[in-house]
Amino acid sequence: MSKEIFYCSNCKKYTLEKICNNCKKETLSPKPAKFSPLDKYGKYRRIYKKQMANQSIKENK
Repeated sequence: MSKEIFYCSNCKKYTLEKICNNCKKETLSPKPAKFSPLDKYGKYRRIYKKQMANQSIKENK
């Protein structure tokens, strides 16, 4: 067992294990990426985030 908390994207639960106890899938770290003002790809992430938000709004209509 580790000291980190992990997130299972399949069953939407948090655990301390690298493998989810409920669905037996691999878990992910819920921590965001480190912030850097010199981020080379930040522009592209923001564009992608806007596109995904617009797409979800269109799907909900």
